[in-house]
Amino acid sequence: DRVAIITGGDSGIGRAVAVLYAKEGADVVIVYLNEHEDAEKTKQEVEDEGSDCLLIAGDLGSEEFCKSVVQQTIDKFGSLDILVNNAAERDCNGKCV
Repeated sequence: DRVAIITGGDSGIGRAVAVLYAKEGADVVIVYLNEHEDAEKTKQEVEDEGSDCLLIAGDLGSEEFCKSVVQQTIDKFGSLDILVNNAAERDCNGKCV
């Protein structure tokens, strides 16, 4: 019965972490930049585990956006217990930098 924010949770390791938290009963907030289709897939996988999932798209480089993510999480779920800071930037060759 925890609430987790997972940045970069739309794919890869972030998606795996989101689904595992959901399997353990956590509700999950996925923060991502612009991969809406990937984020929707992650949301469906989280919900398939019986947990609730909130998707929030935006730029984590903005302090105001980060504050908004926390506030939206608390507004929806009433608390925030876990932050998984998994977001990364990719260069033009698709590698994390």
